[in-house]
Amino acid sequence: MLSAQSQLLERNLSLFDDGQWLIINPTDAYFCDLIADKETDILHQYFDIFSESAKVIQSHELDSRDVASKTTGFSIEQKVSKHLHTFSPFVDTTKSYSHVLIYLPKSKAHLAMLLQMASAVLPADGQIYLVGENKGGIKSAGKLAEKYGTVSKIDSARHCSLINIHVEQRGEFNIDQWLDAQTYELDGCEWEVTSMPGVFSYKELDTGTRLLLEKLPSNLRGDILDFACGAGVIGANLLKQYPHLSLTMLDVNALALFCAARTLHANDQVATLIAANGLHGVNDKFQHIVTNPPFHTGVKTDYSITRRFITDAKRVLTTRGSMYMVANRFLPYPGLLSDTFGQVRTLAQTSQFSVYLALV
Repeated sequence: MLSAQSQLLERNLSLFDDGQWLIINPTDAYFCDLIADKETDILHQYFDIFSESAKVIQSHELDSRDVASKTTGFSIEQKVSKHLHTFSPFVDTTKSYSHVLIYLPKSKAHLAMLLQMASAVLPADGQIYLVGENKGGIKSAGKLAEKYGTVSKIDSARHCSLINIHVEQRGEFNIDQWLDAQTYELDGCEWEVTSMPGVFSYKELDTGTRLLLEKLPSNLRGDILDFACGAGVIGANLLKQYPHLSLTMLDVNALALFCAARTLHANDQVATLIAANGLHGVNDKFQHIVTNPPFHTGVKTDYSITRRFITDAKRVLTTRGSMYMVANRFLPYPGLLSDTFGQVRTLAQTSQFSVYLALV
């Protein structure tokens, strides 16, 4: 079904009658059906909506060395009728558009980066449109956009707003400007991490991940899956300590996969990267899964995502395989894990987080 943001856009379809459009990060795969007769490019930084829109791509495997060697990382394209869907961290700045529509992201830093991307592919009199939920910060987003031109409100409905920026100040997009490099240290192990806006735990080692790393055993062997890898914090730490491991890192977020590749490169490491929605389309087998997973749809915890991940995790684990997971303590993961796995243990617990070991 159409998201609330897309329902607001449905009231304003005449906007799309003219010009060359780029749409960034639609929150559903159905809005594009409403403009099926318009030549349109769509940039997806999230694989779930990309795969649903592209209709044929369940998951995609990448070599971290290939991603790290290219300035813009990677680009996976699928043409559907008059629409070109692209899963990539960044806009192709060799192209130009007259209009760019951005679905409002969660963080202001991510929005600032997307605005700079958009302005880089527009002429001086181009148009940027922002659509987002009122509670998601669309009002403050307008203030952030003022540096690029005149901001005006177009419409509001479904607890969302649509605003326009008439571009007066065209920008240049420089990826390096947005990259952040940190050195983390834990129990005598130092490793480099590269992150950027739109990636979990940007610029910091979050408390849950630190607790998980502290409780991992020293005898991990074989094929390891770092699920919801983010910037590669967990996987790079493991390879730093145990370089014999065969590591796969998976995330739904193109920016995360790009940063994970850069993190691996900074530590002279190599891994397989997988773009996927959960474990959908993943058929490899792993001895261990290590994860600090996000189980949220918007601001709400989504237990259907949790249950599906736990079921799929058992499917991709080998006989006697195991999963190490950190999660918010107040969430009912022990029961959900026990419904699927033969044995579940709590390895550590703080006022905020619990670390679980689930055995097949």
